[in-house]
Amino acid sequence: MPLLHQQGEAAIRVSAIASAARAAGRIGRTCALHVVDLLLPSVCAICESRCEAGDQLCPECWTRLLGEVSKPWCPRCGSTLGEMVPARMDGCVSCPQPLPCFEQVVRLGPYAGPLGALIRACKFYRQERMLDRLAAMLTEAIAARLPNEFFDLIMPAPMHWRRRLSRGEDLARRLSASIAAGLKLPLGHELVRIRHTAQQARLPRTRRLTNVKGAFAVRGKSTIAGASIVLVDDVTTTGATADEASRTLLKAGASKVTLAVLAKVDPARAYASSGI
Repeated sequence: MPLLHQQGEAAIRVSAIASAARAAGRIGRTCALHVVDLLLPSVCAICESRCEAGDQLCPECWTRLLGEVSKPWCPRCGSTLGEMVPARMDGCVSCPQPLPCFEQVVRLGPYAGPLGALIRACKFYRQERMLDRLAAMLTEAIAARLPNEFFDLIMPAPMHWRRRLSRGEDLARRLSASIAAGLKLPLGHELVRIRHTAQQARLPRTRRLTNVKGAFAVRGKSTIAGASIVLVDDVTTTGATADEASRTLLKAGASKVTLAVLAKVDPARAYASSGI
């Protein structure tokens, strides 16, 4: 048998084994969650009060969460807009100048209150089912907000391997996989982080811009050329990381980038108004 043919068959077997292992892992996690539901009472992920079996939030916290998610936001930076302030594609008073390279933002709500608490629970306490629920809500928001848009790729904002190793959880990657499955679109991993940087949350905006400069690269530009891409992250603050990632994708040939996030950290003078 030719060597290349043998190598091809070996690769197929390895791929099949890996797929079976992933499927077994998903089944194992699902079974474990059902066992936990049987043995322990359901507790609200926000206020820790008792819930109906299988629920992640109590009715009061669900109501608060839906109130946060219903708030209007600026389509260019994602900041919460005040009452009677129109959403304009040329931005709001909270938008950075110059405007970021991504074309628009889809979000669930502000990084505060119940939504902020849920994201932190998913990030630090591995609330698997709640993360799946938030991913489904963000998928619905993308479809509802941009019903006439045609996207080619869903892509996570990549985490450097050192950060992923220390944190043990990559929310952007998990969210991207769920959104890609929900929208029936390919999941891309061509965007990679090539430079380890300081955490953006600990830096002022001026430092954030330089901190992420040159932090990304694209591998496999053929799939990026001409593509309309949804770049997914968990939280955006100033948008500096998403801006640099979008600039890298556009330089590699992408036609446009839409940023999708669970939450936006509103500026200190929230909410964005008409100039007041």
